[in-house]
Amino acid sequence: MKKALTLSLLATLAFGFSFDLSYQNAPISPTLSLGAPLQTLTLKLENDNPITGADYEPESGKWTLSSRYNELYITDDKFINYEYLKHDRHFIMEMEDSVGASWVKTASSNQSEAAMISYNKTFVSYEYAPNLSPDEQNEQWKHLLSGYDKFKLSDMANKGRFSTIRAKQQYILGWDYEPKSNKFIIASVPDNLKPSWSIAEFDGDDKLPLAEYIPALSQGLSLKDGKGINSYYITGIDASKDAIYLLSKNYSSVLVLNPDTHKIDAAYGFSGVANPQAIALKDEKIYIFSREGDENRVFVFAAPKLEPKKPDCPVVSVEVVQTEPVLDEPAKPATSEPALDKLDEPAPTKDQILSIPQKAVE
Repeated sequence: MKKALTLSLLATLAFGFSFDLSYQNAPISPTLSLGAPLQTLTLKLENDNPITGADYEPESGKWTLSSRYNELYITDDKFINYEYLKHDRHFIMEMEDSVGASWVKTASSNQSEAAMISYNKTFVSYEYAPNLSPDEQNEQWKHLLSGYDKFKLSDMANKGRFSTIRAKQQYILGWDYEPKSNKFIIASVPDNLKPSWSIAEFDGDDKLPLAEYIPALSQGLSLKDGKGINSYYITGIDASKDAIYLLSKNYSSVLVLNPDTHKIDAAYGFSGVANPQAIALKDEKIYIFSREGDENRVFVFAAPKLEPKKPDCPVVSVEVVQTEPVLDEPAKPATSEPALDKLDEPAPTKDQILSIPQKAVE
């Protein structure tokens, strides 16, 4: 731990990397306050590995959580009882550190599956199957280091990698699946080669891209002088048919994105959360998952009531045509990896959100 903290400090001094955790300094005006947390929880799970993704399924009343080290949980709505698996990151297609969790619907299963994604856009989903035979367990043992007696990869097509165009050589820290529209949604993060971020949407069946865009602002919102939308750093996503909630560690903000207009309809800020890594909505409350020291904590805020907004002008959708899926190659060494080891550091200067090269923190 001491060595890791020392390396993190050296990286901060060398690269000037930090986050601004004050939503009062956010680029979007107005940014309204979510108020004080209604509740704060400390998670007690299989281990203390950082939780990096979360999603709640109202139909089952279950959570799925991902840890940084390719682990998945299915828990009850109180985070007390859980099932656990650890995926072998080297199986078939290399997974890097996992950064998001989601419930997904698949063609191979009649129930929702728990899924996780790594920052290089590689994903995998598992079906909860507690009654596997010994032969079936042996089959799952090939790609599960733990949990092969209760989970199964129901189809090899449920492991893959999203191929992007706008964010081809960028990493991601957030994703979600929206069942009503049958879409996957990811958000890239800025790096030292491309200081901007974008949203990408993919078909839930064939995983091909449907749209990629940089969000604009709806009427009533504006940018403060000298600031732009690219200084947000999206670490979590919760998507519904009517709104996409984007969690930004920089400026401790939640941006409400309209999935039809591709515009941000509202911006909210919060305080007292040192390291926001995942967001999910449940029972009209916003759950923000944060790594606080050596603990995984959940901060629960009242969700604001959103007024439906009409498009400012007709929206033209551009379909991305791709004749043959091409998997993203891992980013070249010159491209910075997302600041996973810096997510517990205080906060970036003007050029803030440049990611730290992995060599600096290994």
